[in-house]
Amino acid sequence: WHLADVELPDYRNYWAFAVLADVRNGYGFAGFDKGDPITPISLPRGLPDDLSQGLRAPPDPDDEDYSRDQIWLGNHSFSWVTLQELLAYDLDAPMTLRGMVSAESARRFRETGEPPRSSVGWTRQPGFERIEWQEPIRDHASLVVDLIDALAGLGDPENVRIVFGFDECWRDL
Repeated sequence: WHLADVELPDYRNYWAFAVLADVRNGYGFAGFDKGDPITPISLPRGLPDDLSQGLRAPPDPDDEDYSRDQIWLGNHSFSWVTLQELLAYDLDAPMTLRGMVSAESARRFRETGEPPRSSVGWTRQPGFERIEWQEPIRDHASLVVDLIDALAGLGDPENVRIVFGFDECWRDL
């Protein structure tokens, strides 16, 4: 294995984290219910035994010489998946979501079946209702779609993989 010269998407997408390694699967910040857990590709597998040389000694962000341009895999739930596993995952499978939405969104959902454009886990603000709805996983796990697009031209899907971990949401790098 070796590092590929490819720009990977780098943004928080918690439903994608659930797909990749069962991280934040069905709950959001502070444990608020966001929906039913989805089936992940796998539980965190740890770092692979045959890790490329470029990833064997990832930098420590607490080191004074640390640069954001260096590779940082995070600090928990280390894992890896192949492009083949990403391609085989059923992103069109329905997922059940739950959240609090404006009264107008709840009414529109009841009348037309149109899912809400946004929701919150919980609020005391008046005029919000808790609803449950279904949408395809791909609509909420956009990072997985973006990873597939970024990796697609690198070779045989069984021989292309990403190695990753997750950072603490409050870490300031």
